[in-house]
Amino acid sequence: MDFSNWLKANVITHKQAGYAIVNISLKNTGEAPGDISADQMDVVAKLAQKYSFNELRATHEQNIVLAHVKQSDLYEIWQILLRAELANGNIGYITDMITCPGLDYCALANARSIPIAQSLSHLFESLDKQYDIGPLKLKISGCINACGHHHVGHIGLLGVDRKGKEYYQITLGGDATLDTSIGKIIGPAFAYDDIVEAVECVINKYMVIRQDKGETFLQTYRRVGELPFKDALYAIN
Repeated sequence: MDFSNWLKANVITHKQAGYAIVNISLKNTGEAPGDISADQMDVVAKLAQKYSFNELRATHEQNIVLAHVKQSDLYEIWQILLRAELANGNIGYITDMITCPGLDYCALANARSIPIAQSLSHLFESLDKQYDIGPLKLKISGCINACGHHHVGHIGLLGVDRKGKEYYQITLGGDATLDTSIGKIIGPAFAYDDIVEAVECVINKYMVIRQDKGETFLQTYRRVGELPFKDALYAIN
């Protein structure tokens, strides 16, 4: 892991001069989003105690925040996180997914969420690839209760039941910032075995039609609408 990349992706400026906000990603490749081991939690607790005024926060994006960190301590914190396998510099990128427990753990769910997230994390494991794609919010819900906030994801996946089989509706264009928008369902749902390829298709289409590397997925979608993505998706379905 590279310190400079981690610094750009995971660290935010604090309103207090000389301090920073550290986001600890709980989105390691192949693991359930938001998962953390007991040993890793001990490391994070000690970091909060030593470097963040005894304060840490769990976020709705399934990560952990050290809210008040001296900038001079950032490199030391990164080294500790690196040893604990908690230094993934992917905050705000495609593998930093919000994912509900899904059918594996929730009696209300229609479809699995965690295995989809794990497969996507392997597909987009390369940080260079993630940085090339740019900032992107991907969110997965296993049912209409929307615990994964799929409806405000730039790309959202909603698990649905179709005669006892798992399917996923794809929504595009959601946004939970001040410029809020609800994602639009762009067509028929995809089967469990096809949904990862469908997400890859959406990303590939975006990479082709974006104006330049500075244009984010959401900006591209708002510029061109859903039709180019819909055409690409249902050509593979």
